[in-house]
Amino acid sequence: MEVRDVEGNSFKPEQTWSPAALGGGGYITGLIQHPAKSGVLYARCDVAGVFASIDGGFRWEARNAGLTKAYHHQVQSFAISPHHPEVLFRCSGEVRSRKFHGSVHKSDDDGHTWREVCTGMGFYGNGPTRMYGEIIAVDPHHPGIVAAGGYTGGLWISRDEGESWKQSSLPEERFGCVAFHPGIPGLLYAGTISDEDLNMDYVETDGGGVLGLLQDPPRGKAGRLYASTDLGESWVLLHEGPSFAELACDIRDPQHLRAACIWNGILHSQNGGQTWQPDMTGLLQDGHRYGTVVQDIHHPQLWYTAPDARPHMQTVPPIPLYVSGLDSGVTEPWKLLRQHKDENLSGFPAYMDHFGSGSRAEATGWAISKILVDRFIEERLYLTNWYGVAVSTDRGRTWRAAQFQGLETTCMEAVTSAWEQPGKFCVTMADHPPKVTEDGGKSFWNLPGLPGYSGSTAAVIPRTSRQSYLYGLVGQGRTACIALSRDNGETASAVLTLGPGLFVQALQEDGVNADTFYAYMDGAIASGAGIYRSTDSGMTWEQTAFRPPAYMTEIPHMKNWIEADLLSVVVYQVKNACGTNQLLAANPLQEGRVLVGEWTEGIWESRDSGDNWVSIGAGLPFKRRGPGSVLNAVAYSPSYPDTIYAGFITEGLWRSTNGGQCWSKLYPAEVDGVLNVSALTLGIGDHEEDLIIVACEPMVMNGTDSQVLCSRDGGESWEAWNQTELGAVRWKGIALDRVGKQVLGVSCGNGAYRVLLKDKI
Repeated sequence: MEVRDVEGNSFKPEQTWSPAALGGGGYITGLIQHPAKSGVLYARCDVAGVFASIDGGFRWEARNAGLTKAYHHQVQSFAISPHHPEVLFRCSGEVRSRKFHGSVHKSDDDGHTWREVCTGMGFYGNGPTRMYGEIIAVDPHHPGIVAAGGYTGGLWISRDEGESWKQSSLPEERFGCVAFHPGIPGLLYAGTISDEDLNMDYVETDGGGVLGLLQDPPRGKAGRLYASTDLGESWVLLHEGPSFAELACDIRDPQHLRAACIWNGILHSQNGGQTWQPDMTGLLQDGHRYGTVVQDIHHPQLWYTAPDARPHMQTVPPIPLYVSGLDSGVTEPWKLLRQHKDENLSGFPAYMDHFGSGSRAEATGWAISKILVDRFIEERLYLTNWYGVAVSTDRGRTWRAAQFQGLETTCMEAVTSAWEQPGKFCVTMADHPPKVTEDGGKSFWNLPGLPGYSGSTAAVIPRTSRQSYLYGLVGQGRTACIALSRDNGETASAVLTLGPGLFVQALQEDGVNADTFYAYMDGAIASGAGIYRSTDSGMTWEQTAFRPPAYMTEIPHMKNWIEADLLSVVVYQVKNACGTNQLLAANPLQEGRVLVGEWTEGIWESRDSGDNWVSIGAGLPFKRRGPGSVLNAVAYSPSYPDTIYAGFITEGLWRSTNGGQCWSKLYPAEVDGVLNVSALTLGIGDHEEDLIIVACEPMVMNGTDSQVLCSRDGGESWEAWNQTELGAVRWKGIALDRVGKQVLGVSCGNGAYRVLLKDKI
């Protein structure tokens, strides 16, 4: 087989990268409707960028073309110009190694292409304020005026429709909402969020408390609301105390405002924001955050809100959507819109049944970030949350999700292909059991999860059984197990339950002996981290003789750096899409020959199925340029038994042709050339040489861009695959099926993408 590229040279996919049909699963944190076109909506995601729908929220497509940097998909805020609706803005950013990064991008073509227009502000992106109000806004009265407030850097103003920006006089605070008053020209509000309202109730808070986890300095224990009557030239402090996550102006009374103030709930003001009173009668109060409040433009006496419900909140209604009374909710209490049941929902994906004790309605109501009233169609509402966008055509009584079609926002862990089964892959992901495709990613079905486990890590599809799957599951409290299904996913059971803190990093089948499997467990060495072996097709397991150097107490050796900063989806979410299943490899040509790599400390090989191990990593660039030079993938050549590949973050791809006795850099050829080998897969290319496919995720640490590279001649020449339309994809895994026809790449945030290869014509 000869392979061709996407430019028509030597590797030709049947089409450019296409999203795999995995459905939703990422947090949709905001939603905006086109001001002039009914049915056109834009959604922002904390890890996957911007999506557009032209059919009223049922089908979606990503709009991230032209973005390149690591944080460009972590969208903190989004705005559309009411004067020129084809003009869009997005704010994106993240924090790594205690440094905030951020960009404002502008699109002049409905989001099809983007260009950077401001770098003066830092944004957290997928962080503690991701689910709150928009912090970029276009003035409804003055077409050229745009305002944006950063997580760092203060508030900035543009007076030429976003082309140039100038910092205002406001101090550097965490902005939670920025809003122009729709009825009073020149009036601009900016609300901020205090240290006290950054409660991260779903993460561990050791190691410096919440601010330490967030890598964020103290900013003050009070939120503030500022106002400017001259479009940002000067400011006054209106109110101090609660944090302002979203601000809404009453279309009937310009002095009446409502605000969602996180732990302070819903407040209202009758004097333009100078004083505020609680507006919580009828709402859930103690222990609940509020981040959204919206007025019904068709029935302006009605307002909607919802608490930010989480899975552990057992007494919260399934979909906690509340509507105000007849007098804007000021004197009449809020009321629960409906006690929803599963039969009130349609079109939601089956994986949501895995959560909420089997209640799809309960999962639908978790972490509601935005309620939107359709400006064109009466009684049509939208809500966004952890899973995607849901639509109601009867003012919230029933909801439809259309399977979140097109919202490929899942955070993938790894992907593996099936031996000589074209188009068959198994993918693992944060918060979900594994999924299997048998048509190259056009459709997927679920492998069964197990009680107590919410995510999956590594997986392997045995060669001799088309009915069996081995995979790692992970649960709350860092619990994990190896699960085995032997009936094509009908049922599964735990064949090895791990102690607290251990994690199934990788699973591999012996390259020759189909009954032997290997597992890589990371965690504390004293608790059993290391390499395990099964000689009975995964039914029972024993630890091999592999022992890391004595100075290592846990794997990864630099755990906080590897898991919580370098590879994680966001800095405080340890073991959430941090890259797995690539540091263990079995030689496809020799029985019992196994490789194991550790990010910063070395590579070891066994030639007797794990009974004896030798170090073969001497000469490789571990920590050569600091902690960012770490090993991320190891692999054997499918053609030459002594050829081994080692892929590094920062340092690129290395190769040994003599079993690890000596190594040389393969790509980039320059000694100081930078590439992140985030994912690596091998096949047989031209003239029996190795076909090598490398995927690189962008990282702010080394300034790399997102890319996929291919060599069909063992690394002598390389071609870049076109991924302009995909944007800054954070690749985590890539696999080639054994027949060599199809490639499936998985990412942190943007789900999976597929390419079909063609033989030479």
